[in-house]
Amino acid sequence: MITANVVRAVEDLLKERGIDQREGERLGDYVARGLNISEAEASAFLEAVHEGATIEQAQVRAGIVVDGPTGGLLTDIARAIGSALGRISR
Repeated sequence: MITANVVRAVEDLLKERGIDQREGERLGDYVARGLNISEAEASAFLEAVHEGATIEQAQVRAGIVVDGPTGGLLTDIARAIGSALGRISR
């Protein structure tokens, strides 16, 4: 289960990037919309990073390949999670 401080860190990051959360939108849906991936892929990625997987491991586990500007956002989301948890996996 993703902790409240992680949820807040990811929400803050997306908001800073100009991606506003819709009323009642769940975190997985919010991240999915920001990265242009499915909710299931976003949730799998978030869970993997939350459990300590590297960005690459989390991408494989979620079955996603994200490049370009969206890839940078994916990396920033992973870093925000690591920072919120007090660890950053490389």
